Amino acid sequence: MQSAIRTLTLVAVLVGGGTACQTTPSPTGSLVESTSVGDIAAVNPVDIAVLPVETAPGVLRAPTDLIRNSAAKALVRRRYSPLAMDAVDETIAMAAPAGGGVQEASFSPGALGEDAYLELMIEQWDMPDWMALHSIDATIAARLVDPRNPGGPALWEARLNREFRFTTSGGTASSTDRDLREACDEILRVLLSTLPGRTLAPEMLEELSGN
Repeated sequence: MQSAIRTLTLVAVLVGGGTACQTTPSPTGSLVESTSVGDIAAVNPVDIAVLPVETAPGVLRAPTDLIRNSAAKALVRRRYSPLAMDAVDETIAMAAPAGGGVQEASFSPGALGEDAYLELMIEQWDMPDWMALHSIDATIAARLVDPRNPGGPALWEARLNREFRFTTSGGTASSTDRDLREACDEILRVLLSTLPGRTLAPEMLEELSGN
């Protein structure tokens, strides 16, 4: 995969740089509700296309862009390499019907040479009073799919149904935005925590360490 559409190093910096704010969760309820692992070991994916986040009917306020970025960071924590989202979005736009129309453009599996692609569906996202309560009630389903077999069983899938409560810095608009971003980071970290992590090859470890 060409380095122009890989974001491993960039997102690794974002992951490392996002620990300054004291946004810590105090969960209630269950953790990840269900997990299923398919042939991920046999496929051994590295480069992952994170697709635009979908929302179920009735979900109106979910910060889908933040959630998508947080998913990329969570993939890096599991030692995968998410592709640049601009490249993914451009590929989807190119698949749009000529001349417009009502048909919605979709991702063409394998178009970027990805090893797998990640689908996210927000089934519930409630934060009725974020400023006062600092809580998010989220239900999110995730699927990692082999582009060579998009209609087959997922390589991995999980569903999170959980209420999160956070201690936030608050005070200003910028800190509130940062708190929400870090809350999304934590929620997606939990969701992807059951995704089997990769073991990096020695040459990749050398690349990331700058040796």
